[in-house]
Amino acid sequence: MKRRLYLIFLIALIFPYFSNAQVWKMRRYEALGGIVTSNYFGDIGGYSKGDNALGLKDFRLFQTRPGFYLGARYKVLENLSAKLNFTLAFLHGTDEGGVNEGRNLKFSTTVFEPSVQVEYSFIPEKESRSYLMMKGKGIGTFQPTFSAYVFAGLGGAFFGTKKLENLENFDFEYSKTTLVLPIGVGVKVTITPKWVAGFDLGRRFTTTDYLDAYTSQYSKSNDVYYFGVFNLIYKLKTSRTGWPVFK
Repeated sequence: MKRRLYLIFLIALIFPYFSNAQVWKMRRYEALGGIVTSNYFGDIGGYSKGDNALGLKDFRLFQTRPGFYLGARYKVLENLSAKLNFTLAFLHGTDEGGVNEGRNLKFSTTVFEPSVQVEYSFIPEKESRSYLMMKGKGIGTFQPTFSAYVFAGLGGAFFGTKKLENLENFDFEYSKTTLVLPIGVGVKVTITPKWVAGFDLGRRFTTTDYLDAYTSQYSKSNDVYYFGVFNLIYKLKTSRTGWPVFK
C-alpha cells in the first residue's frame, strides 16, 4: 500500500514537468499586434548634465510619441524564441526646458523599423494547464500565468524628418537609413489559453547621428531611441507537420 501511494505521489510530482515539456510544441506560433510608445535621445533636447543613465535621466513624458506594432513569434525551444517585428513609430525632441534651451531646436521624425529578435525566457510560460483547459479537461477556473524574457536582435530603420525648426544654414545630404541593434526585457501574462497580454521595453542602438537631422561638433555618440510595446498575442495551433493552423 505504501509503495502504491509513493508511486502515485511520484507520478503526480513528475507529470506537470513532463506535460509542460511536450505541450509547448503544440502552440509554437504566435501572432502579435499592439501599440508603441517611443522616446528619442540624441543631440536635440537633453535635461541632465554628465552621466544620464543610458538616457533615462533625460526621459520626459511630453516628448513620448505613439506608434503601431505587428509581429510573429516562433518557439524554437521551450524557453528560446525567434521573433519578427514591424514597427511604425514617431520620434520627437525639443530643447525647450533643457540644458540647451537657448538653442531652441525641435524636430519630428517618422521611423519604420523591421527587425528580428531572439528571446530567452528566464521565467518560462506554464503551458500544460492552459492546454488542458482548451481541451475541456481542466479542473476549476483558469488561472493567469506570468513569464519574463530578455531579447536582443538586429534590424534596420527607415526614417524621415518632418520638421527641424529654428535652425539656419544647415542643409546637407545624409542617409535616411540605419542599422538598429535592439536589446531589452519583456513580460507576458496569460489571459486565456489562447490569448496573452505582453509588454517589452527595448533600447535601440543605431549607426546614425541624424535621426533628428542634426549633429554638432560636440556630439560624441550616435542617436538612440526606446520602444515600449504593449501587445496582444494570439497562440496558433501547430500542425503535425510543424506549420501553423489558421482556424
